[in-house]
Amino acid sequence: MPACGGTLVFDASTPIAISYIRRPDMFDLFRNMGYELAVPSHVEREELIGANVRAMIRDLLDRGTVRIVRANSRKEVLDLRANFHGMGLGECDAILACIKMRRSGEGARCVLDDKKPRAAARQIGIDHVGLAGLLGELASAGAVPASEMDRIVEALRRSSFYMGDGLLDGLGCGI
Repeated sequence: MPACGGTLVFDASTPIAISYIRRPDMFDLFRNMGYELAVPSHVEREELIGANVRAMIRDLLDRGTVRIVRANSRKEVLDLRANFHGMGLGECDAILACIKMRRSGEGARCVLDDKKPRAAARQIGIDHVGLAGLLGELASAGAVPASEMDRIVEALRRSSFYMGDGLLDGLGCGI
């Protein structure tokens, strides 16, 4: 598992999931693990996110928990999207932000949960992690008690957030 630290650049899927289970405090837990948290400007404007997610992101911005990355032009985002069909603007923006951060010497990982963006990041050589991986880091570090992790995992299982079979297994009391 990669060492904690550097910047996590989120696409829309993780903020959507965290908002759905009503746990915006999880972003504070990621920060407590030593991460800086960033959301690309296209995610901030993502059409798929609802009012609750927008409000959560605004609150995280106001508290200084998350920052907006405005590193990419619309043309750059659309060009990447043309090369990797099936990705959203926020996913492309997150990957491009990571590329630019890494070029400037900043450690960065994309937080991507969908299959196509993860494959694109792998092909490009960008480090990435999904929400399940971040939960695993929290569990391994003891940042969340096992009983609380069980509640988080159960809430995610009840949500519309999809993770492949077994990804959430072992994050709670079974660790």
